[in-house]
Amino acid sequence: MSYGIDIFDDFRRMVREMERLMGSMTEEMQKRLPVARESGFREPLVDINETADEVIVTAELPGVPKENIELNLVDNTLEIKTSQKEEVAVEKEGFRRRERRTMNFYRMIELPCQVDSSKVKASFNNGVLEVRMPKLEKAKKHSIRIE
Repeated sequence: MSYGIDIFDDFRRMVREMERLMGSMTEEMQKRLPVARESGFREPLVDINETADEVIVTAELPGVPKENIELNLVDNTLEIKTSQKEEVAVEKEGFRRRERRTMNFYRMIELPCQVDSSKVKASFNNGVLEVRMPKLEKAKKHSIRIE
């Protein structure tokens, strides 16, 4: 006796939905990192915290000197870019060693609100970059008392 019910319908539907979601996530990542993809940059680990008064972005940039960090704020996007190339060469009698290392990071971060670009402060300590961006007055949350 057949009831015409395929017990795997729900499973196949779930697999199709997961494939659709994974495809859209991959497309989104590729849109966000065109420079990184084409130039061999790595994406730094980043934390984004929003308080009532500011947005704080913390990025891990291990092994990068402060002088090699480039920060740009355009509209509502923070761009972090670094580039560093090192080359070590050792030559002894009958022995030669040459090593190259690049530390390139790139990340574009869309901020959760408008910030005051004239008051942005950045600090760098032990490979950790911290960017503090005060919110624009109109972006701050104001409580309204009901009368």
